[in-house]
Amino acid sequence: MRDNLNSLIPKLYLSVAVMLINGCTQATPPESEAAANLPLAYPGYTGIYDGFTLKLDDRFDSFDNTAWVTGDGAVGEEAACRFQPQGVEVADGLLNLVVRQEPIEAGWSEDHQMEKSAYQFSCGELRSHKSKRVRYGRFETRMRAPAREVASGYISSLFTYNFEGEQPEWEEIDVELEGGRPDKFQANLIYGKNAWAWWATREWGAWEDKIDIAPADEWRVYAIEWLPDEIKWYVDGVLTKTLKQSALDCKPACVPPQVKPTPIPDNITDIMMNFWIPNDTIQDDFGGNKKDNVYPMRAQYDWLRIYQFDEQPFSNW
Repeated sequence: MRDNLNSLIPKLYLSVAVMLINGCTQATPPESEAAANLPLAYPGYTGIYDGFTLKLDDRFDSFDNTAWVTGDGAVGEEAACRFQPQGVEVADGLLNLVVRQEPIEAGWSEDHQMEKSAYQFSCGELRSHKSKRVRYGRFETRMRAPAREVASGYISSLFTYNFEGEQPEWEEIDVELEGGRPDKFQANLIYGKNAWAWWATREWGAWEDKIDIAPADEWRVYAIEWLPDEIKWYVDGVLTKTLKQSALDCKPACVPPQVKPTPIPDNITDIMMNFWIPNDTIQDDFGGNKKDNVYPMRAQYDWLRIYQFDEQPFSNW
């Protein structure tokens, strides 16, 4: 018996030594590190998607000026507020976009390269830094709209946007929450050539769906997956809408109001988030009536993650 124990002791020491060496020298697998550092999301969230690589993981612990700039314009003629620096607050792990009732003087907009009129409300917008523009990928955020008891008219969003050049193409892919529809979200593709106003994009189709996800004023994870031949929208990991190029081609014929074929957007673009209130003219159709709004009013974003599509990786990151 003693001889057997004596023969085992060197083997035990060797096994322990190997375990200690391995424990000290072997790195944690990248998948394990990623799983241990996941943001708060929904049951089953892994943050890993075949064919995509995570490039930006912003938990909003501070304002990252290498990733974002604040907007200084307004949403066409539809908005009752102008984007201002005070409309963007990043603190305690949250991005707050804020609408305040306060006079904003007329002045020049760098975003729009034009003079803007005076407003009675300020609001908030983030735009991706020019070094963080994207083409294709997956973009997901955990966000919530303000409580319906104190917010009846607003638009809160995550979207891609491009409108540039001498003959610009309006290319926009949206997630939008509206005060008038607090149990839904809107999944949009907006496209147009030389379409300087929203209504002019209707010639290329109204690719907008209001999808029931009740409730929108609680934390949800929204994602856009933008590929060369299709766009998908997800809520809490559930696929809610798919648009394929074949549905946009007008074959055999366009379905009104579309009169021209619509391409899946293919230009490098900004990632944007904004929070604004509609003017009195459109509020009953889009955004919601502002009568129950209590200011200041906040839309909150817990985190945002940007993934590149590996078949066509980001060229400027």
